[in-house]
Amino acid sequence: MRASWQDPSEPRGASFGMPTLTRAVRALLIANIALFVLQWVVLEGWFQPAFQFTEDAFALNPLQWRDHFPLVPLWQLVSYAFLHGGPSHLLYNMLFLYFMGTMLEERLGSERFLFFYLVASVLAGACQLVLGLALGQVAPIVGASGGVLAIVFAMATLEPYMRVIFLIVPVTLRTLALIYGSLVLFDAIMDLKGATNNVANFAHLTGALFGFLAVRGGWIWHDPLAQVGEWRVRRARARADADRERMESLLAKISRVGIHELSERERTFMKRYSQRR
Repeated sequence: MRASWQDPSEPRGASFGMPTLTRAVRALLIANIALFVLQWVVLEGWFQPAFQFTEDAFALNPLQWRDHFPLVPLWQLVSYAFLHGGPSHLLYNMLFLYFMGTMLEERLGSERFLFFYLVASVLAGACQLVLGLALGQVAPIVGASGGVLAIVFAMATLEPYMRVIFLIVPVTLRTLALIYGSLVLFDAIMDLKGATNNVANFAHLTGALFGFLAVRGGWIWHDPLAQVGEWRVRRARARADADRERMESLLAKISRVGIHELSERERTFMKRYSQRR
């Protein structure tokens, strides 16, 4: 499928139907909601020290990265995206993840979709961390917004003329993404000017840009697991070819000077090679 903001696809009618949950989106929804209940209902209510430990250990904490560099908590680049600062924060992200994520997962497949979402979250967190520190913003960063914005903009790039219902108004995905992106860009510019509203605007902007570029550049269709498998096959073939050439060389050496001239290492190799065969 071509990916462009100007693709002349057929306009689709707005639909009020609820999409069927896909495998990866279901897992992400369960993880986010379960961790929110654990953190804000269980720990915050009855185990305050454990609640604070969760915040300190798993939110993306700029002070920890600044003060402990280079021994930084790398896991926070993933874990921060599964924590949220309140019910409205969670609801907002989960609704977009449900409606947009299911559509994108149907096109990409579960593994590719999950990889795309996690990469977007990591990049969004890293960008917010670096730019935030440069601007003196040291508040902990939480939320799935970076990954969610990547999904929204990826879908809007794939299906710009698809109509959805937004606040009871039917709009195209392209229009929704442009409105959403404009608000995020405005807030990010205000951050650069020194204003702050404790919103990770650079993470949002990074996620949106990544979602758009991933489709336009074709990266979104790459299957990392398949690529790893292909690399392992190529490496195994290369090693087999190298071992065969070495074995042939040793056999030629034996025919010239006899087996007694082989070193212990060469004898060991020949034994292992024969056993593999």
